[in-house]
Amino acid sequence: MVRRPLLLTVGLALATGVTALLVVFPQARHVPGAPTPYCTALQVLFDADDEMRRVADELRDDDRVREVRDERTKAENHRRLTDELREAGREDLADAAAVDHTPASLRVVEAFGVDAGVFADELRLRHRVNHVDACENPEVLQEGD
Repeated sequence: MVRRPLLLTVGLALATGVTALLVVFPQARHVPGAPTPYCTALQVLFDADDEMRRVADELRDDDRVREVRDERTKAENHRRLTDELREAGREDLADAAAVDHTPASLRVVEAFGVDAGVFADELRLRHRVNHVDACENPEVLQEGD
């Protein structure tokens, strides 16, 4: 007879312990997208500076966007490109680069929970987009900035 109350007490204590664990440590839900800020490099390229500025303003109002960064005009990107080419000893390529053939650009940082790959695919319907996942390849993040 003593066994029955003991089993009931042990069972009740076990159920209470499991319930307490579930309340204190809830199971994590999978949230798509990168939980680490700035883990992906999502760059959008444009043929005109005005278009880049217009799209930057549109993206700032998009709930899927945490931040719009690195807005660069065609001239700024051209200057940056030619400086990098000259530093690399490629004067010939730096001299051949033309502002007209250099795109304007901006970088989009996706909001938490947004799958950057899916978002990049949607942006590709209207724009040229480069998407690199630095979480999968951390060396890319160091090279990018």
